Parts: sequence; C-alpha cells; structure tokens
Amino acid sequence: MTPSVRGLMLGALGVLIFSLTMPVTKIALSGDLMSAWFVWAGRAVLAAFAGLAYLLLTKRKPPPHAAWWPLLGTAAGVVFGWPLLNTLALQWVSSSHSAVINGILPLATAVIGASLNRERLPAAFWVCAAVGTCLVCGYAWVHASGALHTPDALLLLGVLLGGLGYACGAIATKYISGPEVISWALLIGLPVTLPYMLYVSPVSLAAVPLTGWLAFVYLGLMSQWIGFFFWYRGLLMGGIAKVSQVQLLQLFLTLGFSALLLGEAIEPMMLFVAVATVALIIVGRRAKGGR
Repeated sequence: MTPSVRGLMLGALGVLIFSLTMPVTKIALSGDLMSAWFVWAGRAVLAAFAGLAYLLLTKRKPPPHAAWWPLLGTAAGVVFGWPLLNTLALQWVSSSHSAVINGILPLATAVIGASLNRERLPAAFWVCAAVGTCLVCGYAWVHASGALHTPDALLLLGVLLGGLGYACGAIATKYISGPEVISWALLIGLPVTLPYMLYVSPVSLAAVPLTGWLAFVYLGLMSQWIGFFFWYRGLLMGGIAKVSQVQLLQLFLTLGFSALLLGEAIEPMMLFVAVATVALIIVGRRAKGGR
C-alpha cells in the first residue's frame, strides 16, 4: 500500500469519526439531563486530559515559539468556537440541518487559510465561495420561514470559527505533529473548560443514562481528539490537496447517520443544498489549484 493510499484511508477514517459528531451530540443532549454547556466543556476536558497523558507518555517537548500563535487560533476555533456554538444550536435544530449549514466549512477554511498565509485566490474561487455561502444562508432563511433564527446565526458563526481553527491547526503542523497540535490546543483551553465544567455539571450524574455517557465519551475522545490524529496524519502522508477531498463526504455521512441514529427525515431541499454545496467546493478547489 502506497503512502498516498494510506493517507486517503486515514483521512477517510478521520472524516468518518467527525461525521458522527452532530448526531452523537443530539444523543448526549437528549432528556435535558446534561446541558449543552456541560457537554461542550466536558468533552474538551476529557480530551485535554487524554492529550496531557499522550504528551507525557511520548515525552514531547513544548512547542517552539513560532507555533504558539497558530495554537491559540486552533484553540479558539476547535476547542471553544465551533464545538460550543454547534452544541448550543443543536438544542433547537436537527443534526441534519446543522450538517447542511456546516457544509461551507471547507470554503471558510480555505478563505481563512489563504488570508493567514497571504495567498491570492483566483476570482473563480471567490465566486464559488460567495455562491455557496448565499446558498446555505438562503436555505437557513427559507427553513426559518423568512427569518434568521438564533440557532442558524450560531451555526454560521461556528463555521467561521471552525475555519479559523482548522486553518491555524494546519499552520501549526509545520512545527509540531498533528496529535501534538490538538493536545496542546486542548491544554490551552483547560484553565477555562475545567472549572466551567465543574460549575455546570449535572445535579445527578447517576440520572444520566448509559447512552448519554457513551455519547459524551465519544465526543471527548473521538470527535475532539482521536479524529484529529487520523485526519492530520492522513494529510501528511497523502498530501493536503488530495486527502482533503475526502472531507466532501462528511456532509453526506452526517446526513446518513442523522437518519440512522436519530430517525431524522432528509428533506429534498436539504439534499439539494448539500449536493450543490459540495459541487461548488469541488469547482472552487479546482480553481484554487487542488486536484
């Protein structure tokens, strides 16, 4: 098996792990026994302690000075921004609806990454990004009967912060490995997430069903930590341009898992927007130079 093929397989495994995040979050929130704030902070704390154990067991040195600013951006995006805002929004919207809004995350990542790297993007890419953003915003507007509800605003803001986190994480991998990037980002956030988790913890932990705790553990260990191991390793082995194409499957996988695990109906408009968004991302990436 060539490194390129292994990279694609590892990247696909990372995408598979991430695609379960939204439906599993809905499961963790079911019954209102764990608040959205606790689910967000708790998953970050669980992942942070796993990351600390990894760094200590592998005897990793602290990151170089140049890696700290992208690590701060990574923490802002993938520890605080995207997970928190999406968890809050999922109190009111379906997992499949959230997946469609997040369909433009790859475009946001590309735009923010290009801005941070001072990279000039062709006009065709900007057209695709603008049309994709308008398409998703239009879907949210129609779905909300001609208004922009708070959950959709949270999801769209989460897309921007998620793009920042992914782009900064990619920059940080120039200095340290992918597992180190996510582990250090989680540790940066720990002084905030740990005390807040304790503050908003459920009154009765025993009242939370086993399915809720299994979902919580999945979010902490898989979505917030291990998924990045496979994703970053796949990008390194198979090449960013090629392996990142696998991310296009995430939207459809999340829709499928939402239907399978939660029984959510996939509306025709939802599927149309998903297909159109992915098509625009493909065209935009080809214009940008990716293959």
